[in-house]
Amino acid sequence: MKKTAHRLLLATAILALAACRSSIPQVYIADAPRDQKTPITNTYGSTLYPGDLLHIYVHSRTPESTIPFNEETNKRAIPHTSDNPVNGYLIQQNGEIIFPILGPIPAAGLTIQTLSDTIEQRLRNGLFVTDPTVTINRRNFHVTVIGEVAKPNLVHSDGDRLTLFEALAVCGDVTSNGLRNNVVIVRQKNDRLLVDTIDLTRREFLNSPYYYLQQNDIVYVEPTPKRRRQAYRDEDWPQYITTGIAALRIAYRLIYRIRSNN
Repeated sequence: MKKTAHRLLLATAILALAACRSSIPQVYIADAPRDQKTPITNTYGSTLYPGDLLHIYVHSRTPESTIPFNEETNKRAIPHTSDNPVNGYLIQQNGEIIFPILGPIPAAGLTIQTLSDTIEQRLRNGLFVTDPTVTINRRNFHVTVIGEVAKPNLVHSDGDRLTLFEALAVCGDVTSNGLRNNVVIVRQKNDRLLVDTIDLTRREFLNSPYYYLQQNDIVYVEPTPKRRRQAYRDEDWPQYITTGIAALRIAYRLIYRIRSNN
């Protein structure tokens, strides 16, 4: 009896320790020194894709020379997901935008800065504006955050610079059932989709290409093994009940037959 009691006590202690361990939340960038500066060496560059909506404005010390190039931006209304239409240039499926006077300009595959430089150069070369400064903002930047977060959502941003931490904050952060060390990022790269996994508990993430999210990125926070097992049980419990009832019926019939034969 004493051995059995000791074994039960030991098993209970092990289960209690395991439960305490599983309840400890994972810490973001846990290995980063808290009293030292961590340099960030990655640079941000957002690639443009067909379907992007751009706000383009031309500045100059002679504003009258920019009027023909800003009229379309000021008046063009393109329906947006909200009730209010927004103004801008839509990158067409062929990768081009149609800019006033300059005509078609390739945009898909370029960064915003490269497209700005291209438009500025064309304005100078055509002697339309002697000192152009072109500012471009993406109007429909969004990423998708799903999985074990408090509020899975389609996250919109007024600009095109959004960190993964910011996107998670908008969605209420990772839940206690989510794996912070195994977050999946699905990213479009030209005509392919790349799938990669990142670890938010390590400081290397700060210099990864996924620290800044790109247009149309999909962020999937995987569930913990405990959460997966729980979901599996939750989904299959009606089947277990049905199977159990069927088994009881078969057992009852067998017992009835045995008794009848006796």
